[in-house]
Order: sequence, then C-alpha cells, then structure tokens
Amino acid sequence: MSTRMQNLIENMGGVVRVEAKPFAPLSREIISKYLDVDKKEFSDYVDYLTCFGGETYLNEVFYKLTMYNDGLPIYCYPSESLVENVVIKNGEFGCFYGEGSSYQTGYSLSNAIKIMENRIPENFLPIAENNYGDRICLCVEGERMGKIYYWYHGNEWDEEDYCDDFGETMPEEVKMQNMYLIGENLYDCFKRMVLVEE
Repeated sequence: MSTRMQNLIENMGGVVRVEAKPFAPLSREIISKYLDVDKKEFSDYVDYLTCFGGETYLNEVFYKLTMYNDGLPIYCYPSESLVENVVIKNGEFGCFYGEGSSYQTGYSLSNAIKIMENRIPENFLPIAENNYGDRICLCVEGERMGKIYYWYHGNEWDEEDYCDDFGETMPEEVKMQNMYLIGENLYDCFKRMVLVEE
C-alpha cells in the first residue's frame, strides 16, 4: 500500500473488520477476476484489499462522503423535465466487499455483483455498501475508469417506467441519474470525506 494511502487511513482512525475478526486480505489473483489489477487507475483499491481485505470499514464512523458537482448526479434531466434531479451532499461509505471462504455471503463481491446486476450502469463494480442500501461503485472500463461513485438506492431507475414515460428505451447515460461522483480514485474519495459529529 502506498505511504500516502496508509497515512491517510491512519489519520482517519484506521480500519476495522466486521465483528472484530482478523483481517482477511485478498490476493491479486482473486481481485483479477473482477478487474485488471495492473492498471494504475485501480491501484488504491487493489492495495486496500490486499492489505485489509473486505468486511472492513473505517473505524471512525462519523466520516461522511462528499459528493462532487454540488451533490448533483452524473446525469441530470433537463430543467423543463417533470423528473426531479435528486441532490445529495454527503453519504455513508459503509463496508467493503471481500471474496472467499472467510467471508459471509452478504459481504462477498460475487454476491454483490449478482444482486446489482441490471441495477447499476454497465462497466461499474459494486465495491462497498452502507446500512441504507446504497452502494459504492468503481468504474472498471471507459472514460470514467478508476473513479468512485455513490449509487443512491432511493432514486433507482426502472427501464420499463422510463419507456412508459418517454416512449423509448432508456439510454445508458440516463442510468447515471442516481450515480454521484465521490472520488477520482479511492484515495481521493477518502481524502474528501469530512468528519461530522452527530
């Protein structure tokens, strides 16, 4: 893990595993089933998993995500549209997924991919979830590759409803209506988080 990433995590209070179990780092071989582990765009995420593994979260739970673009989603409907653009200023990061025999099904990456199939846009990998049903996603292909997004379940799209409302198949770009940029990479995502005492 890079020194800057390690220092940042330590300054944020460190990482703990669910139920205080020992860390179960993932091998690069396992991670390579889901993305190209040699691409620099994924290095922070790969380093995190090979160091800490999944079923892990930031020890200081009061850190909140900060959205880019003043909390607007990646795709915004035109102002004359009847569809409201949902603004979210911050959110919870939650717990990373892992993979392998030492993980509960609910925290496995393969299970998360099955659950989120046809619910998140193409080329996105769910990497974490919070207690509210939202997901943290990593873009694994295309011009947004390596960037981290917040998938907000409260504004989940429905292709049939879109077809009924607009009389056409939902374009891929519209599926970004509930996706919010939260980091240029995992390091940037963590660095932009703010401590909010409740």
